Amino acid sequence: MYIRKGKIYLSFILIILLFALTACTQISDFELYEGHPLKIAVVGEPPEINEEHVIFTETSFDEIESEELKSYDAVFIRENNLLEAAESQFADVYLNSSIPFFFISANNHIPFTVKQTAYNESWNWTAGQSYAVGVLNLKEDESLKSWKYGLYNDKKTDEHIKEVYSRIFKTIDELN
Repeated sequence: MYIRKGKIYLSFILIILLFALTACTQISDFELYEGHPLKIAVVGEPPEINEEHVIFTETSFDEIESEELKSYDAVFIRENNLLEAAESQFADVYLNSSIPFFFISANNHIPFTVKQTAYNESWNWTAGQSYAVGVLNLKEDESLKSWKYGLYNDKKTDEHIKEVYSRIFKTIDELN
């Protein structure tokens, strides 16, 4: 009788532990970008991504001011280049471009599109804020379209960063 109660008790504890462990496991089911192949210019080092049909070409600030950008679907400016990207002479480039610009690890587009706003560390990503932002001047109604992308659960992991890139790729594809 005691052995049977012990087995039932032990089975009950194992079931509770199984439910507890399952509840604590975070399963993220992120969608990959599966749209058209994309060509993206990047100021800084190209990011690691899951998609194979997205091609990055490293570029410089001098090149983003040229007409050569029209052959790309978008421009990414990586976190190590945000201070230079916020220099006032580039605001017109972003605002007059026919392709979107995305600022990685920036929580707002304002220091890049408003000449009188200085960039400092307060514009960098922190938990609870956007991890990447994008801008595009819509020529048809002369309005500024902007996007913000947060990290899953506000946790900066390689998997979550790659998921942000996948969402950005989907946005770019929808524009074409």
